[in-house]
Amino acid sequence: MSMKNMDYQLHGFMIGKEIHFDIDNGRLYRLPSSSTERNFIFGSIFFNETMLQLFIYLLLHARHKKVTKDELLKNVWEENNLIPSTQRLWQVLNNLNKKLHLLGLPGDFIQNMKGSGYIINHIDVIPIYYKLSDLTLTSGKEKD
Repeated sequence: MSMKNMDYQLHGFMIGKEIHFDIDNGRLYRLPSSSTERNFIFGSIFFNETMLQLFIYLLLHARHKKVTKDELLKNVWEENNLIPSTQRLWQVLNNLNKKLHLLGLPGDFIQNMKGSGYIINHIDVIPIYYKLSDLTLTSGKEKD
């Protein structure tokens, strides 16, 4: 069956084995997967609304092809009733890359393709979906 027939909703993304992007809560967090670590270190970062919308758009559209600056300004800024600006795009992308780097992602996770656009420069980014019917079943259960 196709996902459209089953009413799936995008929940977030797994980036590598340790980083999870939770769209509903607007946060990115890292849970170390190595069982050899003695200490448990949890890292989490939150996004403002513009940064959140930009990151979602890039993860959806720039994993396999580049997206242009104009495409980002139209689909992130204009679609959210914001005033598009190349300077603002650069500023948000720069701050986003800094936040991603704090969790251990490479500095070029979002790569600028000089003059032509941006691309996610990481092969291990997997979308995570949930089935809406499962959500209504679990939330609709009465407590005994």
